Amino acid sequence: MAKEARLDRDLVKEAGEDRAKRPGSDLEKKYPVALAMFVILAVVAWFTVGDGSVIVHGRPVQLRLIPVVILGLFAFRTYVAMHADRIRREKD
Repeated sequence: MAKEARLDRDLVKEAGEDRAKRPGSDLEKKYPVALAMFVILAVVAWFTVGDGSVIVHGRPVQLRLIPVVILGLFAFRTYVAMHADRIRREKD
C-alpha cells in the first residue's frame, strides 16, 4: 500500500515537472482572457453607474470613474503577476 502511494506521488511529481518544462504557463494562457474580462467589466461599470460626483481631496470626481480605476488596478496586478511568473520560469 505504501509502495503504491509512493508511486502515485512520483507520477504526480513527474507530471508537474513536464508541465513546468512546456513553453508557456497556465497563467499565460489565461492572461488575455483576464484582461478582456477586466475591460468588459470596466465598460459595464461605466455605463451602469449613474452621473454624479464626490469630492476627493477637494476636487470633484465622477462616480463612474471609481470602479474603472479599481478594475484598472486589478488589471495591473494581473500584468505584474504574469511577468513575475515569466521571470521565475526563465530562472529555472
